[in-house]
Amino acid sequence: MKRRVYMQGIAASLAGPLAACAGGSAAQPVRDQQPTPEPAPAKISFMIPGGPADEDYLHVFDAFRPKYPRITAEFVRAGTGYTQAYVDKLNTLISSGEGPDVFKPFDGTFGQYAHTGVFKQLDDYIKRSAAEVQLDDIYPAYQEASKYKGKVYSIVHNGAPFGVWMNVDLLQREGLSLPSWDWTWADMLKMAQVMTKRDATGRATQIGLARAPYPTWIWSAGGDVYSADGTRMLIDQPPAIEALTWLQESVHRHRVSPTAEEQADQTLSLFEQGNVGMAATSRGPLARYRNVTNFTFDCVPLPRGPKGRLSELGVGYTSIWSGTKAPDAAFTFLSFFCGAEGQRAATSRGVAVPSRKSLVEEPWYKDYSAPRSASNKINTVFTDTLKRNEARARAPHPREADVFRSIVTNMNDLWSNAKPPRDVAQAIVAETSGMMTRP
Repeated sequence: MKRRVYMQGIAASLAGPLAACAGGSAAQPVRDQQPTPEPAPAKISFMIPGGPADEDYLHVFDAFRPKYPRITAEFVRAGTGYTQAYVDKLNTLISSGEGPDVFKPFDGTFGQYAHTGVFKQLDDYIKRSAAEVQLDDIYPAYQEASKYKGKVYSIVHNGAPFGVWMNVDLLQREGLSLPSWDWTWADMLKMAQVMTKRDATGRATQIGLARAPYPTWIWSAGGDVYSADGTRMLIDQPPAIEALTWLQESVHRHRVSPTAEEQADQTLSLFEQGNVGMAATSRGPLARYRNVTNFTFDCVPLPRGPKGRLSELGVGYTSIWSGTKAPDAAFTFLSFFCGAEGQRAATSRGVAVPSRKSLVEEPWYKDYSAPRSASNKINTVFTDTLKRNEARARAPHPREADVFRSIVTNMNDLWSNAKPPRDVAQAIVAETSGMMTRP
């Protein structure tokens, strides 16, 4: 999970290695997976970037071994975290023919990996193992995110849409209450203005709102970054400009979000430091927030934009390398890892959101609490957003890493106020139009 992280600089490392590669309905009860006839004895590897929740994955292997004793599954921690170094390492392994059998790719590389043949297509496996995979138990938004040109290249293990983390102590100090599902951008701005504090020199001592996520804001304004078919950039259209204007003004007109200097100061940019009133992000940061000891926090839905609420969905893709020498064993592990028992083993420590509708209704998820969390909204806001069909993933694109690298780079001019939103958008379009796919 799906974080939800916006990646910078990954495109340069993708071009060479990839060119070398060939080719919300109601939850239904789900049965834990039962051992099925195994493939021949095999050894497979499962690689992740490495991060705060690493130890949680070990429980999956503890559950997998006794059920599938003839498959040796190796847990490989890249040791890079969710950084450019992970992409570089993964690409090097793949191009040298030593890729991991099963791995978690970044969402910013999903379209490129599917397009260039890095992933093994899973449709036939899923069809043959439908009773075991129980795909209908996975939220439709995740199912759709796993496809490229109508074919399935991943089973989603976890992820989350965005919510707004709230510093309850700061709210109460200002006489504010937690907002409801009906609150709007205007309501958020008013609350951020009340919670932002500056000294006599204008230096911020408390920030009302951490920088908001631009895709979610653009979608909630009725716009998009590029067309669904990937052939045309749309970030320069009026709805997107409206969203970008709101984001820029939150920093430089209303002064409730951090400037570049304030963003570099972790006490003013990191929610867990206690000086940020609101932070719009996924549930992934709970791995850090659960260690908070000096203030009480909670979570609420994203505010409604001009055209409603549509959150970016962080997706915990899990895929099989097309070059695996043990595809059957790899799929056996993949289906277990993403199945009810595997997800429960990996996510029941309280960090990620399971992709399965049945699991989010179980007490270990729904009633999870951190030492300073105010309610179970830190769990239910994210799943309720999915149930309301108010979340989707970015559309996969063969050049998505390049496109979003360009956006992130040019957005620096938005955050710094060096250019107006329309000029920022036009610069992005000028750089990325040649990357769009052709009909």
